[in-house]
Amino acid sequence: MIELTHDECIARIEQGETFEARVNDGAFEIRIRDYAAHVCTAIHTGHRMRDDLLPKCALSESERLYEEDPFTDTLVENQPVTVFARDSRFEYDLNRAPEACIYEEAWGKAVWKQPLTETERQTSLDKHAAFYAVLGALYRKLESLHPAVLTYDVHSYNWRRPGMGDTPVFNVGTEQIDMTRWADAVNLWVAELARIRLPDIPIRAAINEVFFGRGYHATFVHQNLSNTLILPSEVKKIFMDEKTGEPFPDILNLLHEQFENAITHHASAFAEMTNKGQGPG
Repeated sequence: MIELTHDECIARIEQGETFEARVNDGAFEIRIRDYAAHVCTAIHTGHRMRDDLLPKCALSESERLYEEDPFTDTLVENQPVTVFARDSRFEYDLNRAPEACIYEEAWGKAVWKQPLTETERQTSLDKHAAFYAVLGALYRKLESLHPAVLTYDVHSYNWRRPGMGDTPVFNVGTEQIDMTRWADAVNLWVAELARIRLPDIPIRAAINEVFFGRGYHATFVHQNLSNTLILPSEVKKIFMDEKTGEPFPDILNLLHEQFENAITHHASAFAEMTNKGQGPG
């Protein structure tokens, strides 16, 4: 894997090159094995926090890990186009707008022992902007090559919080999706997820039951792209101990295999619909 600045990364995308890179000193990783019509992202899988911020952070490493999305990159790692964040959401949250991406408080806890300097804040904001500059270039390139583009925006969620109740293993948020245009593709994705089978775990896939797809990634796509469907997809943390961060390897491996199969089947069906001019596109 090579090291690139975000400008170098954009230049390679615009030239249609295939590559695997750590971008901006490893803030995120991008792998383009083929300019396929679908992208998989894991924008909360990162855990890094830069050295100058760690002493100021009021949260322990375990507190940060609890609210991050470990292993969501693993679930889609073999797909042709992947983008994985490596910086923690507590440094800057890629699923929040720039003006709100640096937490002061999160889940009822103060994030910083002392205020960040303007220089520290600007560094985080520049990282946020660089990520979306690359993502925008990638989506525009794919839209130039395909009738329509899919993004599987993969997250995970804690389900043992008090009051959670009976929650689905998979939740797709659609509030920022044009359902008049994309309903068939959304429903097909939910149906694919519902077919996943894990031992002794009842599988249920739902729409807008726990999360609603209100994140900035979906906003960015909605505001800047005309032929890209983003599917904000939450996976219940049934594949790990959400309190310790330790994976359950047997479940994770089986989920990984079936989740990638679901993507492959869905992306193929979506491409067939759009290439024939039927349904979305």
